[in-house]
Amino acid sequence: MKKIIMTISALLALTLYASAQYVDQALMLSQQSYGVTARAKAMGSAFGALGGDFSSLSINPAGIAVYRSSEMTFTPDVFRFDKTEATNQGYMADDSKYNFSIANAGYVGTYRPGDTESGLVSVNFGLGFNRLRNFHQNSLSEAMNSPYSRMDAFAQNTNGINYNDLVTTDSYDPYYNGIPWESKMAWENYLIDVANPGNGDDLYNSILYQGETVNQHYAIQREGYINEYVLALGANFSDKFYIGATVGIDDLYYLETSTYGEDGGSNGFGNFDYYNYLRTTGLGFNVKVGMIFRPIPQLRLGAAVHTPTFFNLKENYHSWMSSNLDASVGAGAGSHREETPHGDYKYDLETPFRAIGSVAYQFGKKGLLSVDYEYVNYNNIKLRHGSDGYDFYSENQDINNYYQSIGNIRVGGEYRVTPAISLRGGYEYYGNPYKSTVSGVSQPNSNYQHVTYNGGLGFRFGSTSLDIAYGLTDLTRYNYPFQLNGVQVEPIKYHSMVHDVMFTMAFRF
Repeated sequence: MKKIIMTISALLALTLYASAQYVDQALMLSQQSYGVTARAKAMGSAFGALGGDFSSLSINPAGIAVYRSSEMTFTPDVFRFDKTEATNQGYMADDSKYNFSIANAGYVGTYRPGDTESGLVSVNFGLGFNRLRNFHQNSLSEAMNSPYSRMDAFAQNTNGINYNDLVTTDSYDPYYNGIPWESKMAWENYLIDVANPGNGDDLYNSILYQGETVNQHYAIQREGYINEYVLALGANFSDKFYIGATVGIDDLYYLETSTYGEDGGSNGFGNFDYYNYLRTTGLGFNVKVGMIFRPIPQLRLGAAVHTPTFFNLKENYHSWMSSNLDASVGAGAGSHREETPHGDYKYDLETPFRAIGSVAYQFGKKGLLSVDYEYVNYNNIKLRHGSDGYDFYSENQDINNYYQSIGNIRVGGEYRVTPAISLRGGYEYYGNPYKSTVSGVSQPNSNYQHVTYNGGLGFRFGSTSLDIAYGLTDLTRYNYPFQLNGVQVEPIKYHSMVHDVMFTMAFRF
C-alpha cells in the first residue's frame, strides 16, 4: 500500500496527518443521506415511520408495505450548487461547482391476496436505485507570507533515508522499493537537500532560508456518487403492523484531483506544484430490515436496522511534481518535473451498523409531523484485506481513536392546503463524528457542524403527482494540508453551503 516513512522523532507530531490518507476517506465513504425523492427531501428525510415513499426502501424497508397501490417514481436533481469558502491562516478564498444528476428511479408493485382488511392485507415489492451520496465539490484555499512550507514536510518525511536510495539507476527504482513517492519527487525537483553530507547522508533540509515565507494555494476537485440499487419486500398486516426488508447493492465512484503549490513571491525561491490523482471505485452490499406499528390510526412508530455495507474497492492513483527555481537556490536553478508510476490498490471497507427509531403523527387529513433518530458508531468502520496483504491495523486503531458514535436527528412536517396541494418543511442535524481530543491533543474537527434546512411543495393530479424540494446544507469541517514536526500548522477551515433543487414525478396504478 501507499506508506509514509518517517523517523521516530517525527512520528508523534505527524500521526494525525500520516494516518489520515485512508482514515479520512473511510469516514467520507461511510456517510450518507436519504433525501432521494423530493417529498422526502422537503421533509428532512424523516420517513422512518411514514413509508409510502421510495426513499423509505433505504431508510426503513417496512415503508414499502404502506403502499396501497403500485407506483413508479423518477427524481432528477436538477440544480445542485456547492460553494465552499476556505480560510487558511486568515486568508479566505472560495470555489464552487454545479451538478445535475438523477437521484432516484424506482418501481413498487402491490399484491393483495384477498379483499380483506385483517390479517395479511398486501405483499409489496420494489426495485430501483437511490443516490445516497453526491461527492461533487470544488475548493480553493490560499495563504500569503506563510511561515509554514510543505517543503519542510518533504524534508522531515525523508529523514532516515540515505540520499543514494532516492536516485534511480538501471537496477534500482525508488518507487518500487518502499521510498515515499513525494520524497523522490521533492528530491528530483531540488526542493530538499542533504543536511549532513558525509555523516550518514540521511537528514534533510528544504531549500528555504531560515525565516523565509511562502505563498500557498491548494485546489481540490471532487466528483462521484454512491448509488444504492435496492430490492425490497414488505407485508401489511391489518393496516396496523408493517414489516419489510431491503437488499442493497451500492455502486461507489469517487474521483479526487488536487494541486498544492507554493511560491516565494518577488524575493523568493521560485515556485513548485504538487498534483495528486485518486480514483476509487467498487461495489458493496448490505441488508436492511424494519417495522412500523400503528397503535392508533393517527400514530406510527418505526424501527429499522442496517447492516454494515461491505465494500470491495479499487484505487488508481498517480502524482507529479514540478518546480521552477530561481538562481538563488544554486545548482538546482531551472525547471524540473518528476512523475510517479500509475499505481493501483485493492482493499475492503466495512461501514458502520445503523439503527433508526421513528415516530410520526397524522393530524386528520390536514397534516403530519415525523421525527427520525439515527444511531451510527463511526469508530466501528473497518479497513481490511489490502491487495498486498496489508491488514490496516494502524489505520483501524486510528479510526477507533479519532471517531465516535453519534445521533442524527431528522424532522419533517407536511400541511395539506387543499386535497391537491401540500406544503412541506424539514430539518436535518448530523452529529459530529470526530472525538474532541485524541491522546490529549485537540482535534481541529471538534468544531465540525452539519445541518440541512428543507422545504417544498406537492401537487396531486389523480394518479399522478409532482413534488418539488429545496434543501440548503451548511457544513463546516477542518483539514490539514500537511503537518510539521514541532510546529503547530493551522488547519484549513472549509465552510460549504449547498443549494439543492429536485423534483419527483410519480405515477400510481
